[in-house]
Amino acid sequence: MRRVFIAAAVAIIAAGAVAGILVRYPDGIPEIMQRLFSPAEPLSRESWTLAFYLAGDNSLERDQLENLREICEGSPAVADTPMVVFIDRDDDISRDSPLTAWKGSRLFVVTKKDYLDVIRSPIDVDIPRSVEAGRFERSITARLQDPRDRDFILEHYEKKGGYYVLGRHGRETGERIRAVLAEKPGYLLPLRGREHANLDAVDGRTLSRFVRYVKDNFPSERYLLCIAGHGSGWFGNAAGILPPAENRSGEYFRGFEIQGLRQALQDEPVDVLVLDMCSMGDIETAWELKDCTRYLVSNQTAVPTMGLDYTLLLRRLGRRQALTPQDIAGDAVEAYRDTYGGFRQFALSAAALDLGDDFEAFVESFQRAVSDPALLPAIRKAGRDARSIPGRHRSRYPMIDLLPLAGALGDAKLESLSSRRQFMIRHAAVNSDLTGISVYLPATAEDRLLHEYAETSFARDFPRGWVSILPGLLADR
Repeated sequence: MRRVFIAAAVAIIAAGAVAGILVRYPDGIPEIMQRLFSPAEPLSRESWTLAFYLAGDNSLERDQLENLREICEGSPAVADTPMVVFIDRDDDISRDSPLTAWKGSRLFVVTKKDYLDVIRSPIDVDIPRSVEAGRFERSITARLQDPRDRDFILEHYEKKGGYYVLGRHGRETGERIRAVLAEKPGYLLPLRGREHANLDAVDGRTLSRFVRYVKDNFPSERYLLCIAGHGSGWFGNAAGILPPAENRSGEYFRGFEIQGLRQALQDEPVDVLVLDMCSMGDIETAWELKDCTRYLVSNQTAVPTMGLDYTLLLRRLGRRQALTPQDIAGDAVEAYRDTYGGFRQFALSAAALDLGDDFEAFVESFQRAVSDPALLPAIRKAGRDARSIPGRHRSRYPMIDLLPLAGALGDAKLESLSSRRQFMIRHAAVNSDLTGISVYLPATAEDRLLHEYAETSFARDFPRGWVSILPGLLADR
């Protein structure tokens, strides 16, 4: 009995000490988590970090705040999994409560269900205590042009095993390290708790800073990254951008560019990438991002501004005994079905793709098949019969359903790959007969986007493939 009493007393004292630390240092959660996941200690099998990147300095500002509330609401279902949220909101907060409003960009670690408690404690981004060696050399020292800055950083970070570890330092030195990392290599997120900062969320450099912050402070074996904002597939902002409204930032009408996403993630890939935005489910986007993630979840169609219900996603994940990348990608697709399955006014086609060998074999077979001159009549007929994608004005953003087109070309290997669809691990069609992935087919030879299309990886990597036959197809349309 006495041992039980002593053990209970020790637990209470320890809990009190931790509570005292959190009260004394409300912005110190990342440091605590970093110690829990110290590189010196082995990670548990299939450990995960869930990261959410909410671009809301635009017409989606209210929806992104609701997404943050949904993440908080669903957090108890995955209570043992670190969850980090970056949100950039519209600077116009005149309609919000003074108690809950802020301007610009903030970072949160979601450890509780109560939304108001979470937003009261924005994270003060500290200098990293340790950085994986490859990331340190690739993203810090290699980008420091001034040898004095490089020597200064290496003076305070010592390589130990597979990490560079920060040594003992004073406050002044810490501030200088922060300044160098934030300004020179563009490594550190310049966020200081409640201090105002207005970062450009659709800039790939901001996204890369966020991903590096997550990996430095919440190291895991697996990472889920959900990006919510405006999108338009491979078109990006070439699709036509409205001028900024009065008193709006330059990013108000801008969406994510797939080249920017690739540049942000190609050196820091994640296991599952969810693009919670409109019209990102095209083969061009998937090919561009194949080195950035193994599993890609995207929407072939336009999506209502409220996007994915993150509470439903997190509750689905919480019901699993163990999380695998394939399961999480599939659950994200099913969460879209949960979100919109009861509505008749929305048409949705969301898919989870495995961008591994089967996907690459499909793309290579498609590009080889369409380069065969003997198949041009079949391609023309399949193109005329193909379903266009709802939510895109046909004369401006012409996309068609890819898999029926690929299966109708008469190429045996391509038809087999199209019918088996082993690279598509989950597909949810709500009020739609689309098959999950699109391809570009302009309506006229004068399409102003043909030049931009030639710059996509899907076109550059296969110059004698689909991009080369478009002029011949257009003559028939």
